[in-house]
Amino acid sequence: RRLPLLPLLLWALPLLGGGQQAEVAQAQHQKCDIDIAQECPIISGLDWEAFGEALYRARSQVYLGDVEEALRGVHELLAVATTPFHRAFECPPAAAATYFALAQILGFQGRLRRALAAVQMGFVFIRDKGFSECTPWPLQGWDMLLAGRNLAYKVRQLDAEAVDGRAPRGLRFQGARLAVVTVCAYAEDEPVRVLSIQNHELYTQLHGYDLHMFTSQDQILPHAEGRMDVHDGKHKAFFWKVNAVRNILDHPAGYDWVLWADCDAFFMDPERTLDSIIHMYTSNVSVPTVPPRPSAAAGAAEGAGSRAATALAQDTTPVTLLVAVDSTGINNGVWMLRNDDWSKQFLDRWWHSDILQGAGENHNCSDQSTMQHQLLQNRAMSLDAAWDSVEGPIWPLEVRVVAQEHLQSFHQATAITVASREWEDGDFIRHHPGCHYYKEPCQQLFMQAASIFEDKVRALLQRQTL
Repeated sequence: RRLPLLPLLLWALPLLGGGQQAEVAQAQHQKCDIDIAQECPIISGLDWEAFGEALYRARSQVYLGDVEEALRGVHELLAVATTPFHRAFECPPAAAATYFALAQILGFQGRLRRALAAVQMGFVFIRDKGFSECTPWPLQGWDMLLAGRNLAYKVRQLDAEAVDGRAPRGLRFQGARLAVVTVCAYAEDEPVRVLSIQNHELYTQLHGYDLHMFTSQDQILPHAEGRMDVHDGKHKAFFWKVNAVRNILDHPAGYDWVLWADCDAFFMDPERTLDSIIHMYTSNVSVPTVPPRPSAAAGAAEGAGSRAATALAQDTTPVTLLVAVDSTGINNGVWMLRNDDWSKQFLDRWWHSDILQGAGENHNCSDQSTMQHQLLQNRAMSLDAAWDSVEGPIWPLEVRVVAQEHLQSFHQATAITVASREWEDGDFIRHHPGCHYYKEPCQQLFMQAASIFEDKVRALLQRQTL
């Protein structure tokens, strides 16, 4: 017989110390009554209260021993919530909870790459308000964050098989043209702008790269073919990078690769070249897989997993985009792009993303969410048991995920917040997302990063003169 909890707590109060009594008494008055109908009103015809009931029922099929039925049910609900994608912004906690439910089932099946993709897409809906631990949805922040961290760790172990770490840090490609692109449109005397310009100029001069530093919106010209214009009144400043990089890909210099770096991303290793990063992650175009796992390929035709692995081994699609992800998905403060048709078409699709409509119009981190949506959403939702049985990639074959230490690791506060890599000595770039440029502690971090790099440059030049 189930005993009511509150009377038991009241009965136990005399047995507790004074401080414990106060805590329990306070807990009695704390309410966690969230009305889904008020939190997520019906806007486009989807009843989110009924959706929540259906989500709990679909998840519960696992406990009837029917994992495939649970997977099918959750996947169907997610398709409803994200078609069109901007509908999901009507109820962000519902979308995040459904992605996470899908990731949990996939993870239990051993389908790690697709489970990670689902977690990362779920985090799109956390970026506006963060987590509320008081929620009627089957979602807790620490659960989802640790899932992202652990899945990213396991997938990175697999991806590492294709990384060529033997190249020297100072590797250069003969005749290659590379450029660094940054938009830093703060006031002229803002510390982040002054220090970033100095840092980026010093790094590019060391290695003979071109630097395109845009310090004003007016310096970013419209791109006719891509139909981009930073003055269109629609795209926030987050998106200026897309227009800027698209322009540089058409620059008369004919660059082979371009690195985008946010204004608050500081080079920290003067000996590390862009060429060496490119070589590490593009010299091997094959994607690591695992032997087919029958348990992870329920419903797949016999031998389909082996055929998927063979097709991947024979694929020669060139690697074009290098990105770093943290436990929550893409952080596009630093990324690298090969100058080819795929890249230009990708930038065009990113700029013209249609997900920021309706309830998603004022979505925060819109540049990161639209980038990730373009790359990941359709492939994540295309469940393929045979593909997953060999851990086939969910990112497009043109994309490689780079270890954070090779592209961008974070300052301490953000690293802790997103359970990801904090910058360590030897990491290539230190990025400061979430650290507001006008706050003194952040300005101190910018100055620290710039000073560390300059000291390393002086030491490098002294060694070269000996």
